[in-house]
Amino acid sequence: MSTSAPGLRLTDLTALWLASVMIGIAVSSVMTEIDTPAVITMLAAVLWFSGTGELAYAAVIGAGGGLAPAVVSALLVSSRFGLLAMSMARKWDAPWWERVAMGHIIGEAQVAAALAAGDGPPGRRAYWRVATAMSTGWFVGSAVGLALGNVVGDPRAIGLDALFPASLVSVVVGARTRRDSSAAVALGAVTAIALTPFAPPGVPILVAAGAAVVALAFPPTGWRRTTAADR
Repeated sequence: MSTSAPGLRLTDLTALWLASVMIGIAVSSVMTEIDTPAVITMLAAVLWFSGTGELAYAAVIGAGGGLAPAVVSALLVSSRFGLLAMSMARKWDAPWWERVAMGHIIGEAQVAAALAAGDGPPGRRAYWRVATAMSTGWFVGSAVGLALGNVVGDPRAIGLDALFPASLVSVVVGARTRRDSSAAVALGAVTAIALTPFAPPGVPILVAAGAAVVALAFPPTGWRRTTAADR
């Protein structure tokens, strides 16, 4: 029986690209607002690849904090990417340089797409399709944001903060076709929702990533029963 999730459509990838562009514009505008040099903002976008990390940095600096606590806050929020990278460690064979690239531009949407598609080549293709769409959109958006300056205003006021969550939901819908990924999505969502009112920003999703470990106890098979047509 086939356990791979349906392939990503061009409309899905386009939505992710556009969301990444808009978030890049918003984050660069916020960084400009706190007088971050343009070269630092662009280097952060390329080398750090963490919009939440940049926003955590901006929040501390904007509140009058120093450089050290701002960097620590950004690292804490971005530390979840380490767990995400570990979750992809043995999904398919890859040379070292590909592992390095994966670890650099990894994110929730890329991992969700790979898990939904399955191990091996299908997961690899899904990962890199989403990663390419989101990384190029992020770089373009960051550059456009710097060129425009702070013309966006408060990202939350116009709903930009909802773009990534909405795009992520559209990608993880396919996870419901497998038992292990369904368990990871359900447990991760419940954990994140339960911790959000109490934990610092970034911590709920970091803890929720541990749902992937629990999901290993579930078989990587679909919910449908095997039929003659599947054999």
